[in-house]
Amino acid sequence: MTRDLGEFCARFVAPLLGGGTVHVAAPVRPADFRAMAGELATLRASEVAALRLQRAQQLVAEPDLHEPGAEELALWVALYNLLVLDHPDRGRVWARQATWRRVESAARYWLLFSRPEGFSAALANHAAVGAFLELSRRDQILSGAEGELRFVGQEIPRRRLRWTVPGALSVREETINWWSTAHAPEVSALQQDVLWASPVTCLLRPLMAPPGYSPLEGAGFLRHRAFARAVCHAWASSRHWIEIGGTVLGSLLFSLTGRPLSGPTPTAGATGAQSAGARPMLALPAPADSAGPEDVAALVAALIHVHFLRVLELGARLGVAPTSRDRPVQMFLALPLLLPALGEVLGSPLGGPASVGFDAQVERRWIEYIDHLGELIPRSVVENLLATLVPRVVKAEK
Repeated sequence: MTRDLGEFCARFVAPLLGGGTVHVAAPVRPADFRAMAGELATLRASEVAALRLQRAQQLVAEPDLHEPGAEELALWVALYNLLVLDHPDRGRVWARQATWRRVESAARYWLLFSRPEGFSAALANHAAVGAFLELSRRDQILSGAEGELRFVGQEIPRRRLRWTVPGALSVREETINWWSTAHAPEVSALQQDVLWASPVTCLLRPLMAPPGYSPLEGAGFLRHRAFARAVCHAWASSRHWIEIGGTVLGSLLFSLTGRPLSGPTPTAGATGAQSAGARPMLALPAPADSAGPEDVAALVAALIHVHFLRVLELGARLGVAPTSRDRPVQMFLALPLLLPALGEVLGSPLGGPASVGFDAQVERRWIEYIDHLGELIPRSVVENLLATLVPRVVKAEK
């Protein structure tokens, strides 16, 4: 039974944040959580504090992280209990089904409790959730004349190999991403709650975001310039950058208008397949008091900058045409065509008097790219954006 915070961090939190081997035993109970919450002050100069800072620095150079609080501990404990619920030997544990339902209910409550307020807390949550999405397990598979036997996250017992004829069996290993594999029903139901607890993760990986998530949830964080750069480069560096742009813009417009876009929504593709049963992201209308015009402007500016980054890498025109039939994708591809109407608010990717301009070759490529989009995108798509999106961005300056 885990009651000591130091042991819990040494066996689970530190390996999770540092890329080591996590150890899972008995589930953490509410009484254990309360006991560990009283010891949080001991983490101020611990290995965990250093590791979470290193994880945050992978995203922004100088993260302003607050000391771990009860909300962050709740996230750690919930992630741990998800692994307990999904343990391959769970069926061998003598426990009533009601016990596992209590573990699931507590994990769901802790994930709800851990939803962040402010960029510092959101960045700390991403340090844990981002690492959690990268967890992998190593399976050993025993193959023979009768078929294959998989030992999930475990080594093959020696008794299985001791009395066999040499050469009759073969052993191989597979490394599997834990998040994308099949899970126990309770864990599958809680995966969306994990993503809801980390708006930074959802903004960085919008194809994995849960149904109902709106990019406006984390748009305010784009006011941090270092984070905005990280988001733009994360989107632009993906080979699914067009699907990402269509998903983000389609969800943004649905959040603002409450009306779904006509035409098919781009699916998650290979990236979204990391989540079992992945579905297109669909945003619900955002509350009026939570979506300011500055947030809309920040998202639109980031999406336009993705186009520019692809032009800099000479990788834009090659991938534009094949997926340009979907309405959300068409609208994303049309965004650079709105710069004449948005330039006074958003500026130009080429830079202005206050920034270092690019050389003539880059400017020529950017102009050629916009001309190419003008030939590709139907005029009706541009007019739709001029009527629905531009007025909401221009409000940011009024």
